[in-house]
Amino acid sequence: MPHIEVVAVEDERWLVRYEGDPTPLSEHATRDDAIADARNHAREFPEPILHVRGKDGEVETQIVEPDHSGPAPRRGLGDVV
Repeated sequence: MPHIEVVAVEDERWLVRYEGDPTPLSEHATRDDAIADARNHAREFPEPILHVRGKDGEVETQIVEPDHSGPAPRRGLGDVV
């Protein structure tokens, strides 16, 4: 399963995206703003690992605690159609 990553691109831009997906979730002017947005996304969609890829090629791995454990259980949601 691909993880969320923060990637440095030209002209002092930082992208938040899923690894392997060229379409960014968001774009930011600073590394800190990109990491904050990526961590928020990771908490909302329980994604425990975040990779930050710097301009020098170094990769920093961060662990993110989710806001919830995942999708709601099926019980109590009504009949399956």
